[in-house]
Amino acid sequence: MPRFAPLAERAVQIFAILIGGVFLLSAGVYLYLGRVTSFMGGDFWSVYAFAWNHTWFQSALLKQAGHVTFFPNLIGLANLRFFHGDVQMLFFVGLGLLFITVSLLLIPIWRDKTMGLTGKTLSTLVVVAGNFWMGRASITANGEFNCENSLAMSGAALAFLLIAKTRCSWTTTAIVVCAGFVASFSFGGGLAIWPTLLLLAWCLRLPWRTIVLFGISALAAALVYEMVPALPFSWPKASAVSPGNPISALTNFCRLVGSPVLYTIAAWRTEKPLADLEQSFAIALWTGLAGLVLAGIFVIPRMLWRDLKSGLESTGLSLLIFNLFALTLIALGRLKSFDLVPLAPRYLFWSSLFWTSLILLAIERAEHLQWRRWPILLLPFAVAIFSWPAHYQAWFWCKNVQIMYDKDATALINGAFEVQRMQMLPLEFQQIFEERMHLASQLRARRLDVFADGLGDWIGLSEADVFGPRHSPEGLRGQCRIDALGQCDNGAPAARVSGQAFKHEQSIPWTLVITDSNGVIRGVARSAPISPFTNRTFYQSKLTANIGFVGYIRDYNPELRYALRSADNLTLSDEEIPVQQ
Repeated sequence: MPRFAPLAERAVQIFAILIGGVFLLSAGVYLYLGRVTSFMGGDFWSVYAFAWNHTWFQSALLKQAGHVTFFPNLIGLANLRFFHGDVQMLFFVGLGLLFITVSLLLIPIWRDKTMGLTGKTLSTLVVVAGNFWMGRASITANGEFNCENSLAMSGAALAFLLIAKTRCSWTTTAIVVCAGFVASFSFGGGLAIWPTLLLLAWCLRLPWRTIVLFGISALAAALVYEMVPALPFSWPKASAVSPGNPISALTNFCRLVGSPVLYTIAAWRTEKPLADLEQSFAIALWTGLAGLVLAGIFVIPRMLWRDLKSGLESTGLSLLIFNLFALTLIALGRLKSFDLVPLAPRYLFWSSLFWTSLILLAIERAEHLQWRRWPILLLPFAVAIFSWPAHYQAWFWCKNVQIMYDKDATALINGAFEVQRMQMLPLEFQQIFEERMHLASQLRARRLDVFADGLGDWIGLSEADVFGPRHSPEGLRGQCRIDALGQCDNGAPAARVSGQAFKHEQSIPWTLVITDSNGVIRGVARSAPISPFTNRTFYQSKLTANIGFVGYIRDYNPELRYALRSADNLTLSDEEIPVQQ
């Protein structure tokens, strides 16, 4: 046995590093491949609309859908000013903030002298997998949402890292308070930082002056939050659902906490998915209730004994308390429209960190045991295996969402929309759509976001005026047809064209133009952001049906003949693909 123990420890360390690396690398690749590339996928568009006639500060300090997102709005406005509203730039900023959060959470773990190398590597695996689990991709693949959530989380992580040092430094205390304000004014759930700091200060036996300062800062943050004016935009009103009794509210909160377990179980049942709503609710309810019981087992003794030490236990407990309060704020904020909200994928960003903190605390407890600790040390591997199918399946979901947003962006470039799809939307969401169409015209005039390339300016001009002598044989081939009718933003008829096109063997033309029989460009088409190589290499050829293009014909006349040509690199292909009507 004495010889076996070192070998087992080394094996655990190696596997922890390998599995953590797999989660990190795969998440980085697939988040990039499935990133949102259009402002239609986020919320900054309403901030942009307000920013045309107001200062940066006025535009940033607004309450949007109940959230004061001052610091993310500053990032968005800077992106609008210096990078032409490039949504992909926001993706990289959000991803950088996510890496910062992970780094801040890992620093106290690796500084903890009471932990062995095995515990530290396992804790690293848990932190990396918890933050880069693709179940959170509805937030982490969207640069705008990730800037909001990860900025709040990184501010909180910085406060957790430094709070133990506030007893001997007013400078450190000021940094912790500033980090709290960053978390508070980045996302609504970030307000959970203040009760978290107060509880941690109590458990760490910090001086009363520090606790009082945290309390005053919390009141100041709450007052500012309440006084901030709302963005002048009519958001859809919450459904008139009664909050119900306290038991019903607690049930929904438990479902919110247990939703990561539900999504993980559902990913294993590919042949028999969890289609039964009551069954899904029951799984989320009971796992959430079990998680809350475990949280109480970890938190309550520390509050009573006030013996919390810095290191892994402090990090795990801080993360646990913060996410409990954040989920509580989410639950309270959604009481009036909380039917299916507990299972919304966007809340996995927070609830997954709740379970991450529980595993971290379990690893910390295992360090004080002998051979009985091995079942706990093997727990992170079991959780990694259990959560892998959901991680894997989210790769495809993420890419499909990107393709959907890209099609909407193509419609905006052409200034067209599908009437039937518009009529299917509820009235309040039709208003949002109309607001975005109005903003799209302003973005087009300023060459921002998807209009930066000026593709929409080609429409209505002749081929000769746009491309001149820039023609070349491209070997273009494929097929396309009109599959839906629509309407232009000026009320004229439009038609949607979709199909597949290839050039030079299997190369895909990314930009195409649709011309009429008179040689006038009537629309622009764009291929889906996936190539045969990417589909084959990263998606096991499961997205073959999505390889194609979508475009629109403005001022559609069924009596005219239309054709499609490649227009990559401002060079028009000699070949054309006739549009089947």
